Amino acid sequence: MDRPFKSWLGTPREWAIDVAAATVAGVFLGLIGPFGSFFNDTAAALVIYWVLALWCATLVLGVVCRLGVALAPRWGIPVALALAGGVVVASGPLSLLVAQIARLFWPRIALSPLDWYWQSLVISAPLVLVYAGLRHLLARGGGETPLFVMPAAPEASPATPPAAGEVLCLRMEDHYVRIHTAVGSRLVEGPFERVIATLGDQEGLRVHRSWWVARAAVLQVEADGRNLRLRLQGDLSAPVSRASVARLREAGWLSTET
Repeated sequence: MDRPFKSWLGTPREWAIDVAAATVAGVFLGLIGPFGSFFNDTAAALVIYWVLALWCATLVLGVVCRLGVALAPRWGIPVALALAGGVVVASGPLSLLVAQIARLFWPRIALSPLDWYWQSLVISAPLVLVYAGLRHLLARGGGETPLFVMPAAPEASPATPPAAGEVLCLRMEDHYVRIHTAVGSRLVEGPFERVIATLGDQEGLRVHRSWWVARAAVLQVEADGRNLRLRLQGDLSAPVSRASVARLREAGWLSTET
């Protein structure tokens, strides 16, 4: 796989959020005791068991589903289908881990491997669905490519920088970068920072975690309350993060009244 390992595996912050969400879900499941587990022990023991089980689910599902999302463009399938397949596959090893944890708490528990797999699948599917749905909504709001679409096949990373002045903006789309030029756009593979580096001395700034904009492409700064957007050539519009406003103003992109 050409993509660096850490780029598809996710960031420490993403994993921290996943573990925190799994902990909350584990406490909730421990209190309601699904699949009759409320008969097994005290509420405290059940909460500990379900938190551990959800942590295992975060590890297994997190790796498998992230890999599925990374491979979906290569296979030409929707990310939703890759996630569904990841849940079906990951529920196998996950059921083995959860069964071992359960036997540590209740050595005499008797469930077949198929029962463990089914329970793991029933728990995993809605968790991944909710997680993917939130990612989808956040991606749409941040100007990235939503998850539930048929991904375009990426080109190889550019070996040489584009011609000076050609690029209007760059937009990060999951693990790829869309390069917008005056004559169209194309999708390339690679970390956002590496693609920005290929632009050489072309004047521009990263105005959002998912956007880099060429200074010459900016036509107008549009304000919507406290939110700013840059209207660009080619009927494009780029959001400006609040963390970038001061940097853009210092560079002279924004008037002091903005």
